Amino acid sequence: MSNSFTSLPERHDALRSCMRPRPLIFAPMLAGLLDACGGGGAALPPQTSAPQTPQPQILQSAPAPAEPFNISPQTLAASSGGNSYAGTYSETPNQGTTMFDGQEANSSTISLTITKNGSPIVTEIDTLYYLENPYQPLGLTVSYNGGQFDFLYNSTDPLPSTLTVGSSGPLGSGTYYVVNTNNAIGSLTETYAVASSPLGGSSVLLATYETGTVNGRSISETINYVVNGGEAMGVASVQILVNGTTLNFNSDCAGCWDY
Repeated sequence: MSNSFTSLPERHDALRSCMRPRPLIFAPMLAGLLDACGGGGAALPPQTSAPQTPQPQILQSAPAPAEPFNISPQTLAASSGGNSYAGTYSETPNQGTTMFDGQEANSSTISLTITKNGSPIVTEIDTLYYLENPYQPLGLTVSYNGGQFDFLYNSTDPLPSTLTVGSSGPLGSGTYYVVNTNNAIGSLTETYAVASSPLGGSSVLLATYETGTVNGRSISETINYVVNGGEAMGVASVQILVNGTTLNFNSDCAGCWDY
């Protein structure tokens, strides 16, 4: 994956002493009462209701987007503790196939860069390996600030075919290894949840959550994808733990996908 009041106009005190408010269906009787009370036959003005403001439609479900996602580079911004942070996030499917963990696989490149007050603090480039038809992720090779390691999925769960607002579930879990070895150095769990777009429209928000550790460093990352018409249109926000500080990045294009 957002009253109107009407009242009779004030009348002379003598008029008010002769009548009480009545439902609209008794309007013909009110004219006679006005004559009896010395109202000179004055007609009551028609009662009208204030125009109703249309409420934004809130989509409750959407087809799940096909994986892998194709997310053009998006600029992100955050601030914390008087510091200004800027980031860029993208996901790009690669052409052709390659070998990973002993089998032929397709791949995508996932890139995240973050600066603090203009100075680079995070450069992460991951290569995601997967099988197609049906989509099944196998693992990643990760480059984080110059360090490298591998990640292999121990279990995976596909997204449901329909994303329903309020639903959630597992996506997978796996183990980090020293690159090209069987030396485990951490683990990761992925889950998802679906929320409605706060501005209504034809989009829902798909949030993916990653939690774990690698080389003693805590991992915590949430990505909110805008899903429109069964396609992952872009990223609305990213929440990530960087050097012990949780940063909440918003996209500079949060309104670009009917969001």
